Amino acid sequence: MKQIQYGIEKFGRLKTAMLHRPDLALPKITEENREFFLFDKVPDVDKYLEEHEQYCTLLQNQGVTVHRLSEHVHRNIDLLERLPNLAYMHDIAVISSHGAILSKMSSRGRCHEEIVVREALNDLGIPALYEPYEGEDFEGCLLLSSKTVFVADTERHSRNSIKKFIEFILRYFDEVIYALIPQDRRFMHPDMVLNRITDQLMVYFPPAFLQTYLITKEISTLIDIKQWMKEHGVDLIPLSDKEQRQWGSSFVPLEPGVIINYDISLESNTIHLLEQEGVRFIHFHPEALLAGGGSLRCLTMRLWRNG
Repeated sequence: MKQIQYGIEKFGRLKTAMLHRPDLALPKITEENREFFLFDKVPDVDKYLEEHEQYCTLLQNQGVTVHRLSEHVHRNIDLLERLPNLAYMHDIAVISSHGAILSKMSSRGRCHEEIVVREALNDLGIPALYEPYEGEDFEGCLLLSSKTVFVADTERHSRNSIKKFIEFILRYFDEVIYALIPQDRRFMHPDMVLNRITDQLMVYFPPAFLQTYLITKEISTLIDIKQWMKEHGVDLIPLSDKEQRQWGSSFVPLEPGVIINYDISLESNTIHLLEQEGVRFIHFHPEALLAGGGSLRCLTMRLWRNG
């Protein structure tokens, strides 16, 4: 077992990440099973893997140490051949300084992904902090700071699993922002409606926030997310419907004020507005990667920020 530094809630520069290049599983996607595996279309395998490698190189050129999932899996190698969605590493675990918050995937096509990821994280010396029980649906959260966690009631979370998670995570964090959002695939994960660029700047999609609550050990209070953030010194920049659909909020913050994103994600006026706020973009152009319906953030399990 190795031992690496881990934790991403302190918002420094991204230093370590884990990716998975699905060489063996991706060719198993066909027109008949692509919906089962949640792919929007059958991928061009060679081009998909080429773009995945280009993204890995981009991270490395930015000084990020990239661990390959397959190099840390020994007991469950057979699952690497059966799970093409393992490429979307961020969906399966969020890494806090207390340990990994594992998901329990809601789709049968993604069943058992957490087994592989748990083994790899254990090999890296990262313990599991939280893992839902069998039969629960829970696909992640956002760590907004060392005191605040964001949880969205997406189509891939069950209400009971969220309730149990909130009760548990309040042992380690001071507060949870919990949002009821529309149950549509376009809002499949929390980072499809909210994401941080700096400690004082985030983007969000206002129509997705149907009801929002601040939850602590003592209270549960209905809040207006924009007003609450403003009171805590955070500006929320709204995204358009088109931007949200094209992963406008699902990007990888390399460091505060520097984000890696698809170059199709944001409209020019939003880019200009964010650049005026001092934000710098590292754009990546996707073609074959779009077949899987995920963003660069989905592909990236961020392991450590040196905050």
